[in-house]
Amino acid sequence: MDNSTYVALSQLTALERQLDVTANNIANANSTGFKAERVLFESYLNPDSTDVTGEGTSYLIDRGSYLDDRSGVVLQTGNPLDMALSGAGWFAYELEDGQQAFGRDGNFVLDPQGRVVTTSGAQVLDAGGAPLALPPALAATVAISGEGVISSQQGGVLGQIGIFALPDRQSLGRAGGGMFVPEDGTAQLAPDDTGTEVIQGALEASNVQAVSEVTRLIDIQQAYQHALNLISSEDDLKKEMLSRIGQTS
Repeated sequence: MDNSTYVALSQLTALERQLDVTANNIANANSTGFKAERVLFESYLNPDSTDVTGEGTSYLIDRGSYLDDRSGVVLQTGNPLDMALSGAGWFAYELEDGQQAFGRDGNFVLDPQGRVVTTSGAQVLDAGGAPLALPPALAATVAISGEGVISSQQGGVLGQIGIFALPDRQSLGRAGGGMFVPEDGTAQLAPDDTGTEVIQGALEASNVQAVSEVTRLIDIQQAYQHALNLISSEDDLKKEMLSRIGQTS
């Protein structure tokens, strides 16, 4: 393959990754607490002595991704167990398989055992990293402070919701519903130190701008088709050259 084909293939690989990320953003436009993701690419210039221009060949390299950390709109629900976060902190959860995960989904309910869980069944962790549980009889009357301390007039202090710092994004994988799990299966629960506050009776909406994401998706699809056409054109040109060589030999 010549350089133009390698360049087109590097573009296709990068565009496929961007397509997957953008499609996932769109799919989670209505997911509570979801943060849009962006892909990082780097242009790599490969010096090429066969390039008559002397400029070399430029390839695209996938350097990972990052989160759009802008807050979503905070929606008031009136549910005493619903919580939104104002700041950079994250909730932590224990999934059914025992893995720990991070997310901003604060749509919480009590399961039959009195454990605070998400609507998908993930257990919410307290400030000490253990599953958070509340007396079912008091759940409807609890008050939650900005620091996440949960209390009631009848039972006093009942616990504290955990607010943690998100580990390096490149060490995390997506787990669905806007959650992240460590790629190596273990999580370091470092308390958030940025002053994140809990807002009781509210949920943070996804920060995905659906119209912008759909427009981005269309642009990616067009660029992908252009790269495919380039490869196809190069292939047709080679076939034509080989055909002419065969006719003259």
